[in-house]
Amino acid sequence: MATHKLEPAAVGNRQWWVLTAAAVASFLVLLDDTAVAIALPSMGRQLGLGLSGLEWVINIYTLPLAVLTLVAGLLTDRLGARPVFLGGVAAFTVISVLAGFSTTGAMLLGMRAAQGGAAALIAPSALTLLITSFSGSRRGVALGVWSGVAAAALAVGPLLGALLTDAFGWRSIFLLNLPFGLLMFILARAALPGPLPALRAPRPRVDVVGVVASGVTLFALVLGLAQANASGWASPRLWTMLAVAAAGAAVFVVAERRSTAPLVDLSLFRLPNVAGANVLALLNLAVMCSVFFFLSLYLQLVIGFSPTRAGLVLLPMTVLIAVFAPLAGWLVSHVGARVLIGTGMVLAAVGLVLLAGVHPSWGLWQLLPGLLVEGLGLGLATTPITTAAMLQVPDERSGIASATLNVFRMVGLSLGVAVMGAVVAAHWPGDLARSTVDAAAFTTGIAMGFWVNAVLAVLAAVLAVVAIRAPRVAPSTDLPTSR
Repeated sequence: MATHKLEPAAVGNRQWWVLTAAAVASFLVLLDDTAVAIALPSMGRQLGLGLSGLEWVINIYTLPLAVLTLVAGLLTDRLGARPVFLGGVAAFTVISVLAGFSTTGAMLLGMRAAQGGAAALIAPSALTLLITSFSGSRRGVALGVWSGVAAAALAVGPLLGALLTDAFGWRSIFLLNLPFGLLMFILARAALPGPLPALRAPRPRVDVVGVVASGVTLFALVLGLAQANASGWASPRLWTMLAVAAAGAAVFVVAERRSTAPLVDLSLFRLPNVAGANVLALLNLAVMCSVFFFLSLYLQLVIGFSPTRAGLVLLPMTVLIAVFAPLAGWLVSHVGARVLIGTGMVLAAVGLVLLAGVHPSWGLWQLLPGLLVEGLGLGLATTPITTAAMLQVPDERSGIASATLNVFRMVGLSLGVAVMGAVVAAHWPGDLARSTVDAAAFTTGIAMGFWVNAVLAVLAAVLAVVAIRAPRVAPSTDLPTSR
């Protein structure tokens, strides 16, 4: 029986459509999150959310995202990336609309939690689509484009969120996802017209112990970090949550070693660079998100900028991330991931040191040198971290590997915001919803937080030099296979 063989041009076009679908979906998810961050003060005033509540607007999104991502990765490997991806996009769109009609802080937090659950379906399936559709040096370029488009959401999100907040109120940020989500769903159906086979044959059983243990571990860890500033870093509640997380992690490791069908194959961490790159992803996102979150608060609450003006001030940093992320993806095949990650994190540390001189009178021109260096450093480091984590992973395990990488990133987000929040609260323990900010104390706390982040960036640079030793991506002229 004759078989139909795709022409090289058709295969190539199909792959770039896959890249478009994956990149736009990531853009949609990150756009919503970064746009929300710039509107936090407005949300706090209208819904009565203080500093702790505003941190929860971010953390309640990452909690289910972290807890459910491993399960989503398993579903991606078993069912195929297409149904998981499309289901995540549809759910995220509907929930975003409901979030736009929130009338209380509790309702908004509930919708944000649901958004996180939907985003958990998108994250590993989108990355799996790229990993299984591209090979050789083209995989690095595709990951660079994907990271660049995602980083572009950091640039567009704050400004768009500010413009929408000033013109129509913060609710419009969520309602805008309706047309974007519908367009994304149609694009994804067009890019992936046929059912994609599961990358791994379904197994007869599910690793229930692994699912429960991982869920308990991540829930306790992220929840503990999210509540650290409200309850205090010496509180029994925090250390109880951390103890539960540690116990859950121990049970998870034992269960995965004994299971014949583990949720996470721990042998993945013996592959070159996987363990080191996952820790680097945690540190990278901890630095990036905490800096963005607290600079937004500084500009609006200390300097008195409008959300639009604050978004414009942050634009140079995020644009540089968006520009240099694709370039870094291409450079991986020429200079290697270790050099790019190490250089990028050193530059990020330098940028943070420059920002640590912040004063209540500072505006754009005083912040600009630090923002530019910070954006350059993070732009160089972000894509090579993903490449290093995924380079040696077999295609049939790319779903769970990408899910694991995203879990480390989400823990990093929560850790970064919690640690910097603790530093700021130590200098100004006030309530944003009920009291006026002490500009000097609040700024001093932010400056100290930047110093802490600079140390984290240096540690990441050292880790990159020590742990990242994967071979360079071999340049290839062959067309990658499509799945």
